[in-house]
Amino acid sequence: MLQLFAPPLPTLLAAGQNTFDIGQSHINRCKIGVFDLLVVTKGTLHMGEDDRQFQVSRGETLILYPDRHHFSISPCDQITHFFWIHFTASKGWQDLTTSKPCQYGDKATGERRNVFVENPFGITLPQYCKLSNLETIEQLCLKIISSEYESFHTREWQRQILFQQLLQELSTHMKSANPMPALAVAEKAAFYLRKNYAQKVTYEDLGHALRFHPNHIARCMIQAFGCTPIEYINRIRIDQAKILLVSTDWSTDRISEACGFTQSAYFSRVFKKLEKLSPSQFRKQYVGNIL
Repeated sequence: MLQLFAPPLPTLLAAGQNTFDIGQSHINRCKIGVFDLLVVTKGTLHMGEDDRQFQVSRGETLILYPDRHHFSISPCDQITHFFWIHFTASKGWQDLTTSKPCQYGDKATGERRNVFVENPFGITLPQYCKLSNLETIEQLCLKIISSEYESFHTREWQRQILFQQLLQELSTHMKSANPMPALAVAEKAAFYLRKNYAQKVTYEDLGHALRFHPNHIARCMIQAFGCTPIEYINRIRIDQAKILLVSTDWSTDRISEACGFTQSAYFSRVFKKLEKLSPSQFRKQYVGNIL
């Protein structure tokens, strides 16, 4: 399973389609620096990536990673048609089969966010799977490689939009075809916490709302997001506090209360832990001296 970091969104570089005759095989390449997405609509590609092997048949897709050696295990034994798409994720990515999900709010670069930087998020995709929505995927691939748009700039814009739709279809398919109970519970908990961040939320409140034991919810969030419910809601509250610090002249106490903290001292401790600055120091960065 693959997780891409955004924004910016992953970028389509090139796309096309090939038909291999019997005896032809995929090119042998090593660390090409871009993702290679393959969608097979006829026949079978016999692919290897480092020490893993994949038999990619009709209705199946495979994403080859940019830092690996990929090659053909054996030539095609039947006529094989497939779409190929090369893309990049400039903010980084990770293989979720070998690493834990990034903690909420962390960027791939590890840099500290400020109030004027968009919130990062992850796009989770299957590396290899059997598609239940092959017709939709195939139509998107055909549109991506077509030249029906009037100008180069319009065409490139439309291709990028179609590519995002393709990634969304792959992500949606993965969640529906391979339901992950822990992820489902974690996403429900995250939605509840985002909706109620300005209020006092206890573990008991969360358990009652989701109808799960609070310890189970915490385990699911750690597994899915790499953080506890408290860490998750505190990150949301601090993000909201940063907005209020630079857009209002409210006191720290008022901002603390508006963002769901019951004690101003605790708010200041959490803020400094996450931002490496006190709330007043953070405000001075952007507001400066008022004349």
